[in-house]
Amino acid sequence: MVLPSPDLENRLQALLEKAVRGRFVRHGMAAVAAADRSWEWTGAHGILDPEGSFATVGARYPVASVTKLYTAAVVMRLVEQGRLELDGRLTELLPPAVTTGLHILAGVDHTDEITIENLLGHTSGLPDYYEEAPAGGTSPQARLLAGEDAPMPFEDVLTVVRKMTPHFPPQSPSSTRQKAHYADTNYQLLGAVIEAISGRPLHAVFDDLLFEPLGLDSTSSYPHPPRSGAVPEPDAAIWSKNTVLRPEGALTHQKADGGIISILADQIRFMQALVGGELFEEPGTWDRMQARFNRVFFPIDYGLGVMRYAPPRWMSPFFRIPPIVGHSGSTATWLFHCPELDVVLAGAFDVGQPSLPFRFLPRVLQALARNRP
Repeated sequence: MVLPSPDLENRLQALLEKAVRGRFVRHGMAAVAAADRSWEWTGAHGILDPEGSFATVGARYPVASVTKLYTAAVVMRLVEQGRLELDGRLTELLPPAVTTGLHILAGVDHTDEITIENLLGHTSGLPDYYEEAPAGGTSPQARLLAGEDAPMPFEDVLTVVRKMTPHFPPQSPSSTRQKAHYADTNYQLLGAVIEAISGRPLHAVFDDLLFEPLGLDSTSSYPHPPRSGAVPEPDAAIWSKNTVLRPEGALTHQKADGGIISILADQIRFMQALVGGELFEEPGTWDRMQARFNRVFFPIDYGLGVMRYAPPRWMSPFFRIPPIVGHSGSTATWLFHCPELDVVLAGAFDVGQPSLPFRFLPRVLQALARNRP
């Protein structure tokens, strides 16, 4: 058990400030809390926006792909309610206008093999509309990092995906070894499934099943305002090197894969509810999301909407980094639970350096481990 102390809090703040001194990093916001909600530390440092506003622990920021953890939680709630099944076929849940010709590999159409489980775990083999592009094209990610807004309505996502080649056939859950390829496309499709099942827009489903029950009053799905009355736009700017990104149009259409705006306290609250059994009706649902992990990129594995970061010992010979589960985002955002220390960790650097949290968090975990009695 980690016990809070002034020395620990000072150490965490020092680690945050050191990270912000890194190249092209303007600010950092971080929170660490006991999973049982018995204590919490939050810190902020640096400049929040080009106007020079100071970063604060209450600043709203885009959580980027941490949104996928929320989408997966909604899917699992619908599974618990019997309104959706993990082995449910995509072609049986969405109309032909959406599904026709989405997964054609070597002349064979595998679209009717794609299941909800494939989408949750990135084992569908579908290409990634966000990071990849058809031959001669430029991906939305590249356009955003260059300072251009890159709105991609769902219909455009489908068009682009049909122009690209899938990476492999949809993987069977009975396979001993499954291939996985991280693709935002999977979560765009899950968002469409949630809306089809519920008959409501995704932002309203988030509100009904997650934000309102958990009291996440400063969290919303862009461009909708949170219940706190704050404006929909985030307080924190996002940078790519010296370029200030303008993602408003992109965020509008990334509802299921990257469109949530939140604050540290709400992120911590959500993760505590997720791991503490408060969010789900069945005690085993969170475990079910972690029952099987497949490698998506070293050293990160993926379950059902959940990342696991468990680097081998050779990457940290002087300190064994305890595994963490949760999710990160491409703009250096993170939300994780460390089962070994029973703490949750949230934060953002809001910069186009997706690996930055995985350089910062091991130092945080080391400080926490050394503070244990």
